[in-house]
Amino acid sequence: MAYRMILNETSYFGAGSRKVIAEEVAKRGYKKALIVTDKDLIKFGVADQVIAVLKDANIPYEIFDEVKPNPTVKNVKVGIAAFQAAGADFMIAIGGGSSMDTSKAIGIIINNPEFSDVVSLEGVANTKKKSVPVIALPTTAGTAAEVTINNVI
Repeated sequence: MAYRMILNETSYFGAGSRKVIAEEVAKRGYKKALIVTDKDLIKFGVADQVIAVLKDANIPYEIFDEVKPNPTVKNVKVGIAAFQAAGADFMIAIGGGSSMDTSKAIGIIINNPEFSDVVSLEGVANTKKKSVPVIALPTTAGTAAEVTINNVI
């Protein structure tokens, strides 16, 4: 059974939660996803469980699997280019804190390009627009990266 909790946005937790992705995407009018993850989660089929939900719902997506542990400025910049090339309007972050943090940095910079150097986001940045929407599917416990606005790059 999936449970729902509303924090800054909406969180689902429990068995079957990933199946709610299609409903949330439709309800919010999102059109195309950029999946932000790492090569191991692709290699070991973890991301396939989420991709299957997207395929079943005919939700277009592209994959950015270049996330590194302890992501760097370069990692974020490559992700920004991937988001733009994909023509996506939202992201699905799959993984631990690194995937979550990378997607949050990409999302805020896409909508606030004046921070494209990435490092100017350090501390409390005076961004004007909200991030591109991010649907986060944590594969680890303890970082809370899926429920905070902060990112570690």
